[in-house]
Amino acid sequence: MSEKRGPRACILGAAGFIGRHVVAECLARDWLVTAVDIVEGLSAGLQSNNRLTFRQGRLTDEDFVRDAVAGADAVVCLAPSSLPARSNDDLAGEIDSHVRVTVRIAELAHAAGVRNFVFASSGGTVYGIDSPHPISEDAPTRPRNAYGVSKLAIEHYLRILRDLRGMRTISLRISNPYGAGQNAGSGQGFIAMAMRRAFAGEPLVIWGDGSTVRDFLYVRDLARAVVAACDYLGDASVINIGSGLGYSLREVAEKVERVSGRKLTLRYEPKRAIDVAKNVLDISLAFQELGWRPTTPLDDGLRRTAEWWAARQIAAVPGQA
Repeated sequence: MSEKRGPRACILGAAGFIGRHVVAECLARDWLVTAVDIVEGLSAGLQSNNRLTFRQGRLTDEDFVRDAVAGADAVVCLAPSSLPARSNDDLAGEIDSHVRVTVRIAELAHAAGVRNFVFASSGGTVYGIDSPHPISEDAPTRPRNAYGVSKLAIEHYLRILRDLRGMRTISLRISNPYGAGQNAGSGQGFIAMAMRRAFAGEPLVIWGDGSTVRDFLYVRDLARAVVAACDYLGDASVINIGSGLGYSLREVAEKVERVSGRKLTLRYEPKRAIDVAKNVLDISLAFQELGWRPTTPLDDGLRRTAEWWAARQIAAVPGQA
C-alpha cells in the first residue's frame, strides 16, 4: 500500500518577501511545497526540509509552469507583479507582463487539475477611494494607478475562469504587509523604508503632511491567511486581508522611532495624485469565510521587525559579534 501524501501547494514567487513566509507556513502545516521563483532566495533551513522542492525558472515559460503546477492541490500566485509607483510608465507593458502572464498561469493551473488558485491582489490599490469607514469587498473600485487596474482585471479574469471552468479561484485583497525580510528599496513598504532610514540615520520622505491613513498587516498573519485560502471550499471569490485598523504615516514613523531606538527625521513632500487619504479594510468576511483574523498588534510586529533590522545591521559590520 502506498503512503498517503499530504496536500501539495505550488508557491509562485516563493523567494520574495511574502513568498518565503508562505512557504514556511505551509511547511509548518505539513503541506508538501513546490517553491517556484526566477531566483534562488530561500534560506538554507527551508531548503533542507524534505517536504520542499525548489524550482527555478521563468513564469513566461509555459512548459516550466505546466511542470511546476503538476500535482498541486493549490497554487499561490505571488508573481509576476509590478510596482505601484512605476506601473503607469508603460501601460501596455503592464498588461503584457502582469495581466496576461498571470491569467495564462491560471489557465495552465486549471488544465493541470489544480483545485484552488489563490491570487495576491491589492486592497491598498484596487479600491482607489477615500473612505471614512473600513472598506468592504463590495465597495466601489476605481484604481488610481495601473498596478491597481491590473490587479482588478486579473480578479475579473479569475472570476470568469472560476464560473466557466470550475477551478476555485480566490483573490486576496491584501493591505500593506510588513515584517522581517522586506526589501526597503523596491518602492513598496512604508515600514521597511522607515526602518531602513532609521537605522541608517537618513531622512524619511513622506508624501503629504503625514495624515494619510493605512492598514498595516504583519507578514506572518498574512501567510496564515494565504494558507487558509489554499484549503478554502466556499463561494467567495474576493476577500480582504488586513488588520482592520488604520494608522497615519506620522504615527507609524513615531512608533518606528520608538521601537528602533533611533532618531527618524521626516521630510515632507507634496501629496501625489495617486495617494488615497484613508485606506482601511473591513476584514469581517475573512473571519466568516476563512476563519482567519490577524493576531499580531502593530507594536509587537514593529518590535520584531526592528529586531531583524538591528541584527542585519550588526551582521553588516565586519568583526562585530
